[in-house]
Amino acid sequence: MTIADERQDDTPPAPPAADERMTGAQWVRMGILGGLLVLLTATTGIWGLVIVLGIVLMIFLHELGHFVAAKRAGMQVTEFFIGFGPRIWSFRRGETEYGFKVVPAGAYVKIIGMHALEEVEPADEGRTYRQGRFRDRFCVVVAGVAMNFLAAIVLIWGLLALSGVPGGSITAEIDHGRWEIGKIFPGTGAEAAGLRAGDKITAVEGDPVVEFIDLRPLIRPRRGDTVDVTYLRNGVSRTVPVALRPYPGEDGATECCLGVQEELLDRDMERVNPIAAVPQSFAEFGTFTVKSLQGLGRFFTPTGLSNFGRQVVNANDGEAAPSDDASTTASTGRPGTRSGEQVEGEDRLLSLIGVFQVGTSAADTGVRALLLLFVLLNISLGIINLVPLLPFDGGHIAIAMYEKAQERRRQMRGRYFADVARLLPLTYVVVFVLAGVFVTTTYLDLADPLSVP
Repeated sequence: MTIADERQDDTPPAPPAADERMTGAQWVRMGILGGLLVLLTATTGIWGLVIVLGIVLMIFLHELGHFVAAKRAGMQVTEFFIGFGPRIWSFRRGETEYGFKVVPAGAYVKIIGMHALEEVEPADEGRTYRQGRFRDRFCVVVAGVAMNFLAAIVLIWGLLALSGVPGGSITAEIDHGRWEIGKIFPGTGAEAAGLRAGDKITAVEGDPVVEFIDLRPLIRPRRGDTVDVTYLRNGVSRTVPVALRPYPGEDGATECCLGVQEELLDRDMERVNPIAAVPQSFAEFGTFTVKSLQGLGRFFTPTGLSNFGRQVVNANDGEAAPSDDASTTASTGRPGTRSGEQVEGEDRLLSLIGVFQVGTSAADTGVRALLLLFVLLNISLGIINLVPLLPFDGGHIAIAMYEKAQERRRQMRGRYFADVARLLPLTYVVVFVLAGVFVTTTYLDLADPLSVP
């Protein structure tokens, strides 16, 4: 997700020649990767494979931005790989080695001399990142984020002009109180109790339900019990006992919930004129970006962190931290329903597993919801990479700006190199925090998976 300057594996550094055949070990690695992708497709359907490839493509585009900008600036790029870990296959064109590695979790680009601590051959020093002009270094780092933002804008344009969206806008407020059951999953207590499409649940055990997202915190803690569900059918209110028993989900996993899917009402799809959709795409991109920033800002507050901690601690109990936030972001989104265009639930950061869960859930309602998810993911990836701390791209931007300011202050003709060694303790803290976020979000998504109520 950032320019690689230390991500290496144990594979010998010397790349194979362009006409070298794959070794037996590389064939085994490719077989394992292919088998895992086949297994993924078999267990989650074609959409599971599409989501994984989409995430890889998203990160690939980010690194492609770095790669193209570095090449145009004359910097030496030694590696451009898709995936991490042991090498599967690679080839060399000029000074750059291109290829695939066994873990399809993204991509990376290696540009020599990303900071003053990196040792580089004297003959190559003139083509290092650190020796580049300020504008070149700035463009190289920003290019990755720019690619993600551009991808988001293109996807928004496609949704507006080609697919069509409710009311002709993907950021317009939606009345989530106007909904009904769109689908009852087979084998569920809801089906046995006689609930059907078109009903609207108004209460669970006497607790009111206004929006569909209100169901999850009422249902999850009571998994395995029988609850009284009040619903409206043709204007008549009824109450029936519903057993929250396990049932086979569409992805093959066993669920233990109501097993109902939402359908929002009065959602006429409208397409926007392709030309008019261009400026509207930029405007809606801006709205999405602001909402994503607000969502991240709310999360990193004492209340937001406390709610997240409570979610992690209570994950095995199925309890969700309450939230009154109605915005949608990719990293602090509201996953949990299959509404089609919005993915909603309690505020929580998502691991890759959580993103996959939301993606497969969104794909159940069509391509439109999946494209919207990738809009949010691209925006969130770009925002996170702008954080002005190493190892994020924003950290490299901050260093470049500091070095430029020092050059002007000291009236230097040559380059001023920041003492990156002094930033290492802070960088280690950031990496430690990121590792903690990775572990806790992965645990939360495994222990309390995002699913339908």
